[in-house]
Amino acid sequence: MFAATQVCLSHTTAHFGLHNSFFNFFLGLFPGVPIFFFVSGFLIYGSYEKSKENISPNLNFFMKRFLRLYPALWLCFVLSLFSIWQSGYFSRLDLNPAELAAWIISQVTFFQFYNPDFMREYGVGVLNGSLWTISIEIQFYLLTPLLFILLNQNSKKMIVSLLILLVFLNVFNAQLHERANIYQKLFNVSFLPWFYMFILGSLTYKYSYLLKKRIMKLSFIFLILFYVIIYFFTKSVGWGSGLNPVAFVILIILIIKSAYTAPHFSDSILKGNDFSYGIYILHMPIINYLIYLNVKNINGVVITLLATSFLAILFWFFVEKKSLNYKKNSLRKT
Repeated sequence: MFAATQVCLSHTTAHFGLHNSFFNFFLGLFPGVPIFFFVSGFLIYGSYEKSKENISPNLNFFMKRFLRLYPALWLCFVLSLFSIWQSGYFSRLDLNPAELAAWIISQVTFFQFYNPDFMREYGVGVLNGSLWTISIEIQFYLLTPLLFILLNQNSKKMIVSLLILLVFLNVFNAQLHERANIYQKLFNVSFLPWFYMFILGSLTYKYSYLLKKRIMKLSFIFLILFYVIIYFFTKSVGWGSGLNPVAFVILIILIIKSAYTAPHFSDSILKGNDFSYGIYILHMPIINYLIYLNVKNINGVVITLLATSFLAILFWFFVEKKSLNYKKNSLRKT
Protein backbone atom coordinates (compact mmCIF):
# COMPACT_ATOMS: atom_id res chain seq x y z
CA MET A 1 0.00 0.00 0.00
CA PHE A 2 2.83 2.39 0.89
CA ALA A 3 4.65 1.71 -2.40
CA ALA A 4 1.56 2.26 -4.56
CA THR A 5 0.67 5.44 -2.69
CA GLN A 6 4.23 6.76 -3.10
CA VAL A 7 4.05 6.26 -6.88
CA CYS A 8 0.63 7.89 -7.04
CA LEU A 9 1.71 10.92 -4.98
CA SER A 10 4.97 11.32 -6.93
CA HIS A 11 3.21 11.33 -10.29
CA THR A 12 0.34 13.52 -9.12
CA THR A 13 2.49 16.25 -7.56
CA ALA A 14 4.99 16.20 -10.44
CA HIS A 15 2.46 16.41 -13.27
CA PHE A 16 0.39 19.13 -11.59
CA GLY A 17 3.45 21.17 -10.60
CA LEU A 18 3.05 20.96 -6.84
CA HIS A 19 6.58 21.48 -5.52
CA ASN A 20 7.53 21.17 -1.87
CA SER A 21 11.18 20.49 -1.07
CA PHE A 22 10.59 18.39 2.05
CA PHE A 23 7.65 16.48 0.54
CA ASN A 24 9.54 15.73 -2.68
CA PHE A 25 12.62 14.72 -0.68
CA PHE A 26 10.59 12.23 1.35
CA LEU A 27 8.87 10.79 -1.71
CA GLY A 28 12.17 10.36 -3.52
CA LEU A 29 13.81 8.75 -0.53
CA PHE A 30 11.40 5.82 -0.48
CA PRO A 31 10.66 4.99 -4.15
CA GLY A 32 7.64 2.78 -4.64
CA VAL A 33 8.66 0.68 -7.65
CA PRO A 34 11.80 -0.93 -6.11
CA ILE A 35 9.82 -1.60 -2.92
CA PHE A 36 7.10 -3.10 -5.08
CA PHE A 37 9.57 -5.43 -6.83
CA PHE A 38 11.07 -6.58 -3.52
CA VAL A 39 7.72 -7.22 -1.84
CA SER A 40 6.54 -8.96 -4.99
CA GLY A 41 9.52 -11.32 -4.81
CA PHE A 42 8.64 -12.13 -1.20
CA LEU A 43 4.94 -12.75 -1.84
CA ILE A 44 5.18 -14.43 -5.24
CA TYR A 45 7.88 -16.86 -4.15
CA GLY A 46 5.75 -17.73 -1.12
CA SER A 47 2.70 -18.19 -3.34
CA TYR A 48 4.60 -20.55 -5.64
CA GLU A 49 5.91 -22.57 -2.71
CA LYS A 50 2.35 -23.02 -1.43
CA SER A 51 1.16 -23.93 -4.94
CA LYS A 52 3.44 -26.97 -4.81
CA GLU A 53 0.79 -28.58 -2.59
CA ASN A 54 -1.64 -28.67 -5.55
CA ILE A 55 -2.14 -31.38 -8.13
CA SER A 56 -0.99 -29.05 -10.92
CA PRO A 57 1.32 -26.60 -9.13
CA ASN A 58 2.42 -24.51 -12.11
CA LEU A 59 -1.10 -24.26 -13.52
CA ASN A 60 -2.43 -23.30 -10.10
CA PHE A 61 0.28 -20.70 -9.61
CA PHE A 62 -0.21 -19.02 -12.98
CA MET A 63 -3.99 -19.06 -12.62
CA LYS A 64 -3.67 -17.20 -9.30
CA ARG A 65 -1.36 -14.66 -10.89
CA PHE A 66 -3.78 -14.18 -13.80
CA LEU A 67 -6.72 -13.60 -11.45
CA ARG A 68 -4.73 -11.08 -9.41
CA LEU A 69 -3.51 -9.12 -12.39
CA TYR A 70 -5.78 -9.12 -15.41
CA PRO A 71 -9.45 -8.55 -14.43
CA ALA A 72 -8.68 -5.17 -12.81
CA LEU A 73 -6.14 -4.32 -15.52
CA TRP A 74 -8.65 -4.94 -18.31
CA LEU A 75 -11.37 -2.92 -16.62
CA CYS A 76 -8.89 -0.09 -16.02
CA PHE A 77 -8.07 -0.02 -19.73
CA VAL A 78 -11.76 -0.01 -20.70
CA LEU A 79 -12.40 2.94 -18.37
CA SER A 80 -9.29 4.67 -19.74
CA LEU A 81 -10.58 4.32 -23.30
CA PHE A 82 -13.95 5.70 -22.20
CA SER A 83 -12.29 8.70 -20.54
CA ILE A 84 -10.30 9.47 -23.69
CA TRP A 85 -13.44 9.26 -25.81
CA GLN A 86 -15.39 11.39 -23.35
CA SER A 87 -12.67 14.04 -23.35
CA GLY A 88 -13.10 14.48 -27.10
CA TYR A 89 -9.51 13.55 -27.93
CA PHE A 90 -10.41 10.67 -30.26
CA SER A 91 -12.57 12.98 -32.38
CA ARG A 92 -9.45 15.00 -33.22
CA LEU A 93 -7.64 12.00 -34.64
CA ASP A 94 -7.66 10.23 -37.97
CA LEU A 95 -7.16 6.85 -36.35
CA ASN A 96 -5.56 4.00 -38.21
CA PRO A 97 -7.52 0.85 -37.25
CA ALA A 98 -4.36 -1.28 -37.34
CA GLU A 99 -2.52 1.06 -34.96
CA LEU A 100 -5.49 1.18 -32.61
CA ALA A 101 -5.80 -2.62 -32.64
CA ALA A 102 -2.07 -3.04 -31.95
CA TRP A 103 -2.31 -0.69 -28.98
CA ILE A 104 -5.35 -2.45 -27.53
CA ILE A 105 -3.74 -5.87 -27.91
CA SER A 106 -0.55 -4.67 -26.25
CA GLN A 107 -2.46 -3.28 -23.26
CA VAL A 108 -4.55 -6.39 -22.60
CA THR A 109 -1.66 -8.87 -23.02
CA PHE A 110 1.84 -8.18 -21.73
CA PHE A 111 3.26 -5.23 -23.68
CA GLN A 112 1.83 -2.51 -21.45
CA PHE A 113 4.94 -0.37 -21.93
CA TYR A 114 3.96 0.28 -25.58
CA ASN A 115 2.55 3.74 -26.25
CA PRO A 116 1.47 4.71 -29.80
CA ASP A 117 2.33 7.99 -31.46
CA PHE A 118 -1.33 9.01 -31.71
CA MET A 119 -1.47 9.32 -27.89
CA ARG A 120 1.43 11.77 -27.64
CA GLU A 121 -0.80 14.86 -27.44
CA TYR A 122 -3.11 13.47 -24.77
CA GLY A 123 -2.25 14.54 -21.22
CA VAL A 124 1.42 13.88 -20.52
CA GLY A 125 1.78 11.92 -23.76
CA VAL A 126 1.59 8.42 -22.26
CA LEU A 127 -1.79 7.13 -21.12
CA ASN A 128 -0.60 4.94 -18.26
CA GLY A 129 3.17 5.06 -17.89
CA SER A 130 3.05 3.19 -14.58
CA LEU A 131 2.17 -0.04 -16.40
CA TRP A 132 5.71 -0.68 -17.62
CA THR A 133 6.20 -2.53 -14.35
CA ILE A 134 3.30 -4.89 -15.17
CA SER A 135 5.27 -6.25 -18.12
CA ILE A 136 8.23 -6.81 -15.84
CA GLU A 137 6.06 -8.47 -13.19
CA ILE A 138 4.76 -10.92 -15.79
CA GLN A 139 8.36 -11.79 -16.68
CA PHE A 140 9.03 -12.35 -12.96
CA TYR A 141 6.04 -14.71 -12.80
CA LEU A 142 7.33 -16.74 -15.74
CA LEU A 143 10.77 -17.01 -14.15
CA THR A 144 9.52 -17.96 -10.67
CA PRO A 145 9.47 -21.76 -11.25
CA LEU A 146 13.09 -21.62 -12.44
CA LEU A 147 14.06 -19.38 -9.53
CA PHE A 148 12.39 -21.81 -7.12
CA ILE A 149 14.52 -24.66 -8.49
CA LEU A 150 17.69 -22.57 -8.29
CA LEU A 151 17.14 -21.40 -4.72
CA ASN A 152 16.36 -24.93 -3.56
CA GLN A 153 19.56 -26.34 -4.99
CA ASN A 154 21.39 -24.48 -2.21
CA SER A 155 24.17 -23.51 -4.60
CA LYS A 156 25.40 -20.35 -2.87
CA LYS A 157 28.11 -19.66 -5.45
CA MET A 158 25.62 -19.78 -8.32
CA ILE A 159 23.12 -17.52 -6.52
CA VAL A 160 25.80 -14.99 -5.53
CA SER A 161 27.24 -14.98 -9.07
CA LEU A 162 23.78 -14.40 -10.54
CA LEU A 163 23.08 -11.54 -8.13
CA ILE A 164 26.41 -9.89 -8.94
CA LEU A 165 25.65 -10.08 -12.66
CA LEU A 166 22.14 -8.68 -12.20
CA VAL A 167 23.37 -5.86 -9.95
CA PHE A 168 25.89 -4.92 -12.65
CA LEU A 169 23.06 -4.84 -15.23
CA ASN A 170 21.01 -2.63 -12.92
CA VAL A 171 23.84 -0.12 -12.52
CA PHE A 172 24.48 -0.22 -16.27
CA ASN A 173 20.80 0.45 -16.98
CA ALA A 174 20.80 3.42 -14.57
CA GLN A 175 23.43 5.10 -16.75
CA LEU A 176 21.19 4.96 -19.83
CA HIS A 177 19.23 8.03 -18.77
CA GLU A 178 18.13 9.15 -22.23
CA ARG A 179 17.19 5.70 -23.61
CA ALA A 180 18.70 6.76 -26.93
CA ASN A 181 17.50 3.78 -29.01
CA ILE A 182 14.93 0.99 -29.05
CA TYR A 183 17.40 -1.54 -27.61
CA GLN A 184 18.05 0.56 -24.51
CA LYS A 185 14.32 1.11 -24.05
CA LEU A 186 13.56 -2.61 -24.34
CA PHE A 187 16.39 -3.45 -21.96
CA ASN A 188 14.86 -1.11 -19.37
CA VAL A 189 11.49 -2.90 -19.56
CA SER A 190 13.04 -6.37 -19.46
CA PHE A 191 13.47 -8.30 -16.23
CA LEU A 192 17.27 -8.04 -16.37
CA PRO A 193 17.91 -4.70 -14.59
CA TRP A 194 15.28 -5.41 -11.92
CA PHE A 195 15.41 -9.13 -11.25
CA TYR A 196 17.91 -8.86 -8.40
CA MET A 197 15.26 -6.96 -6.41
CA PHE A 198 12.77 -9.78 -6.92
CA ILE A 199 15.38 -12.42 -6.02
CA LEU A 200 16.24 -10.61 -2.78
CA GLY A 201 12.54 -10.64 -1.93
CA SER A 202 12.41 -14.37 -2.62
CA LEU A 203 15.50 -15.01 -0.50
CA THR A 204 13.95 -12.97 2.31
CA TYR A 205 10.90 -15.24 2.24
CA LYS A 206 13.01 -18.39 2.14
CA TYR A 207 15.22 -17.34 5.05
CA SER A 208 12.73 -15.11 6.87
CA TYR A 209 13.21 -16.73 10.28
CA LEU A 210 16.96 -16.26 10.22
CA LEU A 211 16.77 -12.72 8.85
CA LYS A 212 14.13 -11.71 11.34
CA LYS A 213 16.30 -12.63 14.30
CA ARG A 214 19.27 -10.68 12.98
CA ILE A 215 17.50 -7.62 11.61
CA MET A 216 15.37 -7.09 14.71
CA LYS A 217 18.57 -6.57 16.68
CA LEU A 218 19.49 -3.53 14.57
CA SER A 219 18.63 0.00 15.65
CA PHE A 220 15.83 1.53 13.61
CA ILE A 221 17.28 5.05 13.94
CA PHE A 222 20.73 3.82 12.92
CA LEU A 223 19.27 2.12 9.82
CA ILE A 224 17.44 5.28 8.73
CA LEU A 225 20.50 7.49 9.19
CA PHE A 226 22.73 4.97 7.42
CA TYR A 227 20.25 4.70 4.56
CA VAL A 228 20.05 8.48 4.07
CA ILE A 229 23.86 8.79 4.11
CA ILE A 230 24.32 5.93 1.62
CA TYR A 231 21.52 7.26 -0.58
CA PHE A 232 23.05 10.72 -0.96
CA PHE A 233 26.68 9.61 -1.06
CA THR A 234 26.18 7.10 -3.87
CA LYS A 235 23.98 9.58 -5.72
CA SER A 236 26.58 12.33 -5.43
CA VAL A 237 29.36 10.17 -6.88
CA GLY A 238 27.18 9.26 -9.85
CA TRP A 239 26.67 5.56 -9.23
CA GLY A 240 23.37 5.08 -10.97
CA SER A 241 20.28 6.69 -9.52
CA GLY A 242 19.77 7.67 -5.92
CA LEU A 243 18.45 4.20 -5.17
CA ASN A 244 21.33 2.06 -6.38
CA PRO A 245 21.94 -1.52 -5.17
CA VAL A 246 23.79 -0.43 -2.02
CA ALA A 247 20.99 1.90 -0.92
CA PHE A 248 18.41 -0.68 -1.96
CA VAL A 249 19.83 -3.31 0.41
CA ILE A 250 19.59 -0.88 3.34
CA LEU A 251 16.06 0.04 2.28
CA ILE A 252 14.85 -3.56 2.27
CA ILE A 253 16.36 -4.10 5.72
CA LEU A 254 14.26 -1.12 6.83
CA ILE A 255 11.20 -2.67 5.19
CA ILE A 256 11.76 -6.02 6.90
CA LYS A 257 12.30 -4.42 10.29
CA SER A 258 9.20 -2.24 9.90
CA ALA A 259 7.09 -5.24 8.86
CA TYR A 260 8.16 -7.36 11.84
CA THR A 261 8.02 -4.46 14.31
CA ALA A 262 4.35 -3.76 13.56
CA PRO A 263 3.05 -6.91 11.81
CA HIS A 264 -0.65 -6.08 12.31
CA PHE A 265 -0.49 -2.33 11.68
CA SER A 266 -1.83 -2.50 8.11
CA ASP A 267 -4.64 -4.91 8.92
CA SER A 268 -5.72 -2.80 11.87
CA ILE A 269 -6.30 0.11 9.49
CA LEU A 270 -7.40 -1.59 6.26
CA LYS A 271 -9.15 -4.61 7.85
CA GLY A 272 -7.57 -7.00 5.37
CA ASN A 273 -8.53 -4.96 2.30
CA ASP A 274 -5.87 -4.16 -0.30
CA PHE A 275 -6.42 -1.09 -2.45
CA SER A 276 -2.80 -0.84 -3.60
CA TYR A 277 -3.18 -2.37 -7.07
CA GLY A 278 -6.13 -0.15 -7.91
CA ILE A 279 -4.26 2.95 -6.77
CA TYR A 280 -1.27 1.96 -8.87
CA ILE A 281 -3.04 1.28 -12.16
CA LEU A 282 -5.76 3.94 -11.97
CA HIS A 283 -4.06 7.21 -11.07
CA MET A 284 -2.29 7.97 -14.36
CA PRO A 285 -5.39 7.73 -16.62
CA ILE A 286 -7.10 10.15 -14.23
CA ILE A 287 -4.12 12.53 -14.31
CA ASN A 288 -4.04 12.46 -18.12
CA TYR A 289 -7.77 13.09 -18.37
CA LEU A 290 -7.56 16.12 -16.08
CA ILE A 291 -4.49 17.56 -17.78
CA TYR A 292 -6.17 17.26 -21.18
CA LEU A 293 -9.16 19.14 -19.77
CA ASN A 294 -6.74 21.82 -18.53
CA VAL A 295 -7.27 21.18 -14.81
CA LYS A 296 -4.20 22.56 -13.02
CA ASN A 297 -2.23 22.79 -9.78
CA ILE A 298 -3.86 21.89 -6.47
CA ASN A 299 -7.24 21.26 -8.10
CA GLY A 300 -5.72 18.49 -10.19
CA VAL A 301 -3.98 16.99 -7.18
CA VAL A 302 -7.12 16.92 -5.02
CA ILE A 303 -9.38 15.55 -7.77
CA THR A 304 -6.83 12.88 -8.73
CA LEU A 305 -6.35 11.65 -5.17
CA LEU A 306 -10.08 11.58 -4.44
CA ALA A 307 -11.02 9.90 -7.73
CA THR A 308 -8.18 7.38 -7.50
CA SER A 309 -9.08 6.44 -3.93
CA PHE A 310 -12.78 6.09 -4.76
CA LEU A 311 -12.20 3.94 -7.85
CA ALA A 312 -9.53 1.83 -6.12
CA ILE A 313 -12.03 0.98 -3.37
CA LEU A 314 -14.67 0.04 -5.97
CA PHE A 315 -12.13 -2.05 -7.91
CA TRP A 316 -11.14 -3.95 -4.77
CA PHE A 317 -14.63 -4.85 -3.62
CA PHE A 318 -16.30 -5.44 -7.00
CA VAL A 319 -13.46 -6.74 -9.21
CA GLU A 320 -10.28 -7.79 -7.42
CA LYS A 321 -11.80 -9.41 -4.34
CA LYS A 322 -14.36 -11.32 -6.40
CA SER A 323 -11.64 -12.51 -8.78
CA LEU A 324 -9.45 -13.63 -5.89
CA ASN A 325 -12.30 -15.77 -4.53
CA TYR A 326 -11.72 -18.17 -7.43
CA LYS A 327 -8.25 -18.88 -6.04
CA LYS A 328 -9.87 -20.68 -3.13
CA ASN A 329 -11.28 -23.32 -5.47
CA SER A 330 -7.89 -24.72 -6.52
CA LEU A 331 -7.49 -28.50 -6.29
CA ARG A 332 -5.25 -29.83 -3.56
CA LYS A 333 -3.66 -33.16 -2.92
CA THR A 334 -5.65 -35.50 -0.70
